[in-house]
Amino acid sequence: MATMRCELELQARNGLYYTVGFVLLVTLAVLATLPTTGLARLLPAVAFNNLAITAFFFAAALALLETSEGSATARRVTPLHQRELLVARAATLALLGVVQHLALGLLLLAPGRGLLLLAAGVGLAGAVMALLGHYLAAGRRDLSGFLWPALPWLALLMAPMIADVLEWQHPLLWLHPLYGALIFMRAAVAPVAWWELALGLALALLWLGGALWFAAKGEHHDA
Repeated sequence: MATMRCELELQARNGLYYTVGFVLLVTLAVLATLPTTGLARLLPAVAFNNLAITAFFFAAALALLETSEGSATARRVTPLHQRELLVARAATLALLGVVQHLALGLLLLAPGRGLLLLAAGVGLAGAVMALLGHYLAAGRRDLSGFLWPALPWLALLMAPMIADVLEWQHPLLWLHPLYGALIFMRAAVAPVAWWELALGLALALLWLGGALWFAAKGEHHDA
């Protein structure tokens, strides 16, 4: 809990919550210009776009900040385990994404099962994106050193969103790290079979565990 509190304080100190509020206002303004019919169906795509900021780039920014301040190096001689920090960072950024999209969901969805499914999908996707963002930025000393290698990875992460907008489905999409989370977001706004939810949850948790292991192993990679 102490690590979680430190993460929340770090995020607040660096203005992440103001940025989330701004992104939420911009999203609401854009949605207000669109026809109301079928607007809720855009929630998964909106969530993916917003999580690119609130999970992927926020985690990367915090990792870059720690490297520039030297706190990442200092932490290696403290009792704090890297895996503990990663769990706290992924959990808090995922929670931030959940709160942001529940605010949107309350405007577009009826209270109930849909909101819970949306929260689950956003939380799972946000945690994976935060871990990958941290991994790609850890050890980097400048933004450009992170950004150019990271953009292709981010584009790959957004692939399920594009497929969902185009309403294109293929069995190979199940291999994507975020497709399981997308199934939950889709279930919030459209009918989804129970076996898809079960399989999506299993795959999402598997990818989440793999992302945590990968991020922890890659903490010491150099720029």
